[in-house]
Amino acid sequence: MILPDKRPVQSDFANLTYYSLECPDGARKFFAFVHFTDDSVCMYANIFTFNRSFVTMLVIEKFGDCLEYISGINIHEQEY
Repeated sequence: MILPDKRPVQSDFANLTYYSLECPDGARKFFAFVHFTDDSVCMYANIFTFNRSFVTMLVIEKFGDCLEYISGINIHEQEY
């Protein structure tokens, strides 16, 4: 089946965002999409750190219990 919109279906999408967190001075703001083997997607947002390598470590730590089900991780920097 061909779908015109490749965004995940709402039931296959989860959002982990801590809106109460504030970005420390000098830190950068990131968010990550974690793709699973069942085609579901989770967005992990408001990740505040100084470099992309540490973001990767935080995402792996957050999803450590289900690493065998992860098919991909996309990390993006968010502009203010």
